[in-house]
Amino acid sequence: MPEVRLHGRDEEQRRIAGLLDLAEHDVPRVLVVSGQTGVGKTRLLSEAARHARRRGLTVRHPRTADLRALMAAGPGHRPRSSGDRELLVLDDVAALTAGELRTLLHTLRQDPAPSPTLLLARAATAQVTPCPAAEARVDLLELSPLTGGAVHGLVRDLIGVPPRAGLLDVVNCAHGNPRLIVELVAGLAEEGRIGPGGELIRLTPRQLPARVRAAVDEHLRQLSKESVQLLRVGTILGRTFPLSQAAAMLGTGTAALLPALDETVAAGLLTFADDGVSFQQPLVWRSVYESIPATVRAALHKEARRCAARPGVPVDDLAELGLAELGRREGTRERERDGTVAPGGAGTTGAIRTLLRTGHTESVVLLVRSALSRRLPAAEKLVLRCLMADFVLAGGLAGAAFAADRTGPAAGSGPLADAWADAVIDQLAGAGPEAARTAAVVLSGLEWAEGRTAEAVRWGRRAVDQPLPPVPPAGGAYPRLALAAKLVALGDLDAAEELLGQVPTEEEDLVFGLAADLVRTAAHLRTGDADAARRRARGVRSAASDGGLPGLAAWASAALCRAELLAGDTGSAAGHLADCREDRAALEAWPLLALRCHWLDVLLHGARNEVRETAGLLAAAPVPLPSSRPLLLAEPGAAAWFVRFSRRAEDPALADTALRTVEKLAADNPDAPAVQLAALHARSLYECDPDGIARVAAEHRDAWTRACAAEDLRALLDERRVPADTVPQPPPRHGRWTTRDHVGRMTLVDAASHQRQPAAPRTAQALTDMEHTIAGLVARGLTNRQVAQRVHLSPHTVNYHLRRIYGKLNIRSRVALARYIHDHTLEPGAALRGR
Repeated sequence: MPEVRLHGRDEEQRRIAGLLDLAEHDVPRVLVVSGQTGVGKTRLLSEAARHARRRGLTVRHPRTADLRALMAAGPGHRPRSSGDRELLVLDDVAALTAGELRTLLHTLRQDPAPSPTLLLARAATAQVTPCPAAEARVDLLELSPLTGGAVHGLVRDLIGVPPRAGLLDVVNCAHGNPRLIVELVAGLAEEGRIGPGGELIRLTPRQLPARVRAAVDEHLRQLSKESVQLLRVGTILGRTFPLSQAAAMLGTGTAALLPALDETVAAGLLTFADDGVSFQQPLVWRSVYESIPATVRAALHKEARRCAARPGVPVDDLAELGLAELGRREGTRERERDGTVAPGGAGTTGAIRTLLRTGHTESVVLLVRSALSRRLPAAEKLVLRCLMADFVLAGGLAGAAFAADRTGPAAGSGPLADAWADAVIDQLAGAGPEAARTAAVVLSGLEWAEGRTAEAVRWGRRAVDQPLPPVPPAGGAYPRLALAAKLVALGDLDAAEELLGQVPTEEEDLVFGLAADLVRTAAHLRTGDADAARRRARGVRSAASDGGLPGLAAWASAALCRAELLAGDTGSAAGHLADCREDRAALEAWPLLALRCHWLDVLLHGARNEVRETAGLLAAAPVPLPSSRPLLLAEPGAAAWFVRFSRRAEDPALADTALRTVEKLAADNPDAPAVQLAALHARSLYECDPDGIARVAAEHRDAWTRACAAEDLRALLDERRVPADTVPQPPPRHGRWTTRDHVGRMTLVDAASHQRQPAAPRTAQALTDMEHTIAGLVARGLTNRQVAQRVHLSPHTVNYHLRRIYGKLNIRSRVALARYIHDHTLEPGAALRGR
């Protein structure tokens, strides 16, 4: 293995150097280096010892037995060195008890030697019993995981060339743990999975290198049997899992898991999350999962589904339970802004689920109103506002909610929210079966918001199956609309249209008739029929504007924006987005509309290749978009989009969050093909696996997702210069799918043969303004770093644009680019136009 430098530890090395320079002379000086296993404690101590020798210190690495002998002998029996100062390096302070460490420091303090002894030690965790100040000065140094630049440098040292984006994406699964990074990269190299240019060839057969699994197994052998069982069961439940479900699968109580939980958390394998516990490193999670035989995994998955569906036993007074859950949330620390709502767990949503299932619908309205009046994490507030909207629409208040003289059902807090809650309670009072219908609709919305599609559809069908009275109530059509919208998102368009056929027409009920047309517009977008989507959305917007329903008109504008984005007309898309945002009241009233508009704005700037602006919009989103379950369900290609954009923006955390969320969705929804394929798309793009991407391009029912997958496959093959006929082909999909010729444009690709045709010659007019600029600077002979300084981008982003330029002009080198510009009489300086 080539020589590997120490990366990402400059600050720690400066601190150690200062310790060596400024050690006090009246008491021993102690530094305890701590951190999770594999984070680089031993390597840092080795570097510290090397620097100490250069400074003239005598460095000793005593064994634990030697130190215990020294303590037994007492002061004055320490071996003398020829130098003035001596450094003892103990590579595992955990080998000594706290009492022994205190005795050792006392012995060194009483030693008559003229100079003090410095003791550097490391601990498996950060919890080290401090020693009294009179005996020694103790400093703690906690090592954090490596970050982007250090990871890049470490991988570069390991493979000898700068790593490509696909390889770095996979390395990020190690969560910055140097030992895991070394084992992963070495394992990939040994198995021939890293190309000569630093690119990831593929992960096939979709398994981690044997070297990684062996390293993780070695770590697990140091744990107790109970801890290993907890980890193995946890991998079946997902990267983040509730302890109650793990306890149920292990046939024990949650309290019995505490010793194993303490051990795994101390070892840096698990960490606490809002909705349970989570594996710190995705690499460990996957390695443990792969260590379980496939037949055993299948049985465990079956058992996990039974445990996950098993309800808890509530207290007798269910209203008291709901209020107690809310009070517990008020007394806890506010979750971070980017946290997601705990699926099926405690807190307000857990209380709401219990109350709705037991018929306490009016109590839920009061609970939601009380919660919205308090400060909540953005993600949870979004869910509660959507639940209030479901109450309003199912309760027969849709006309008032969409009308011009009302601002909406869930404006957040204050008199308006109170007024809507009172109106809903009035509707529910004495409603009998209608209250059960409303409860089922709201439960369906809650399950959908938390990413459980099967439960959402089940409760939606229960609401639809409730018998209607001879005179249907005002909100009787909403359960069918809500369920149809969910079925469209899941790709079941026939079942959705059957439900929409039971909704009143515009002549019978203007509000629900127009809402049904909006759901049909979404179905057109799913099939890629942008023209049909435009026609229907324009009709809805016109009728809603004439009928005084600005909320529906705003939804129609959002649908028109999405249709134009699919067609590649970013100018028209921007106009429709501006129309949607003109109605501030509608955005305040309907939280999912505001989220939709923000997502469309992200797509619009991304289609314009405005990386900085797109990244800024993602950072300013009302809720974190990569972890938004409703967004990933409504847009099955979104998770892969985040993986793709994370490379352009050099933000690996974006891909990690999206991948983690969509794979959790896939684990929770094993019978939803759309969700499974969305997770496959994101994972395959993350790992540069052409087989998985090709399958998504052939099988997914969403046109945009198929288009993106087809372009991802073409880009991957172009980057590797691999003929398409060498890639195993998936079963053909009848007809053709659309593929992005470049960002924002779509062409048709024959799906029957799935053969890439030779690219047609293109001209410089196919380049964006930024690509024109970069092409001109490269033609002048500037390096990527010099170009980056001129255009205020990173070298990595410049390289990304350069690859796109090569693809569009059918060239393969900088020399060919300069020749192209010369042969086509393009002045290099002309590429700077418009800047």
